[in-house]
Amino acid sequence: MKESYYNFLYEFEPEENSVLIYNSRTNALAVMEAEHTQMFNAFVHDKSEITDEAFLKSLVDEGFVVEDDVNELSIIKYQLLSSRFNTKVLALTIAVTSDCNFRCIYCYEKSNMKAGSKMTDETKENLLKFVEEQLDTIEQLSINWYGGEPLLVMDSIEDMSNRLIRLCEEKGVTYTAGIVTNGYLFSIETAKRLAACKVTNMQITIDGPEEIHNIRRPLAGGQGTFKKILENVKDCKGLIDHICIRINTDQENVNETNKLIRDIKEMGVDSESVSFYLGLVESHNGCYLDEKCLTAEAFSHKHLEFMKENGIHLMNAYPELVANFCGADLRNSFVVDPAGLLYKCWNDVGIAERAVGSIAPQDAEDTRRYNDSLYYDYMLYDATEDAECRDCKFLPICMGGCPFKRRENGNRCVDKKYIMEEYLKECATALMGTESQFP
Repeated sequence: MKESYYNFLYEFEPEENSVLIYNSRTNALAVMEAEHTQMFNAFVHDKSEITDEAFLKSLVDEGFVVEDDVNELSIIKYQLLSSRFNTKVLALTIAVTSDCNFRCIYCYEKSNMKAGSKMTDETKENLLKFVEEQLDTIEQLSINWYGGEPLLVMDSIEDMSNRLIRLCEEKGVTYTAGIVTNGYLFSIETAKRLAACKVTNMQITIDGPEEIHNIRRPLAGGQGTFKKILENVKDCKGLIDHICIRINTDQENVNETNKLIRDIKEMGVDSESVSFYLGLVESHNGCYLDEKCLTAEAFSHKHLEFMKENGIHLMNAYPELVANFCGADLRNSFVVDPAGLLYKCWNDVGIAERAVGSIAPQDAEDTRRYNDSLYYDYMLYDATEDAECRDCKFLPICMGGCPFKRRENGNRCVDKKYIMEEYLKECATALMGTESQFP
């Protein structure tokens, strides 16, 4: 037997002489009391036998100790390949329009905006055929409505949703849906229509108190949007199962996020009906000045502070295992733009030279070349073979980080890398029922 390579051990003050142990490969977290800590240290450093059978069993069951012949990196690689090439779920992010009623200052899609653009009837038919061809081999269809601003074309969402749902029901395929919207058109009527389309998850972005948000996320004509969005969220909470407020955060608004939460709660929107989290603003495709962006490390500290100060449930901070990182490196996941072009990453959508395919049937006159090189770069990258990642103990909760950032030579490490100890101690403290900064 040997210690797992992916163990993290920290001194843990709430229990005298105890140690907090976390394993990033199994995601297990435990507190070892003084006697067991001494026994474990002797096993690791002196090769002493662990004579407490119950303790040894718990170490093995949770992955803190493994057999001598176990290659943990091989296990991680197997899980990566199993997840990446799983065909049971088809996940489509559908950009039904490239038009938007906002002009956000950091938008990475602004160079691709086209007023009045939306999916044509022909493209919608091609999309439905594309999905129908997969239904005999999948168990779940996961749709995320996107844009531009998708609610500009609610009729298209409703029409396609009804037809997709019907196709799934005929084949016994589970259907799930969410939407990313700026929230300006999110009326009670629209919320009810979305719910009827089985949209259960919604992300809306609000970037700070009114005076800050209105500068960062104005209408195309320059008018403010803050009050309208908050009124919509207040009116519609409960009509959609889960509404998540994302706060895009950078140097310009990092110190105002708590004020936003106070403003929202004063309007009667509580954390039980709506959740909140910070998003890191980044300069994708040269859309924003790098000097205005926070570093990943600074952002990670701010995010934990934000959670503590605003009563956000601690388990939202707990690390998550990832086999593959996201849809960009998942075989059955695509982003579909309004013209029917297929992409692997949200950040690539609308940039035709980054398209990896199309939902339109190819005819003899279609001589377009799709970006096979980009597709295979996303799909064949293996973090277990990456010299920068393979020896990192954070690998199982990162798997090489964001594929887009990797290609752009950006910092792709997960934010918890910078404050793992503080995150885990907060989780353990609360789980044990002792006092914590979390409610």
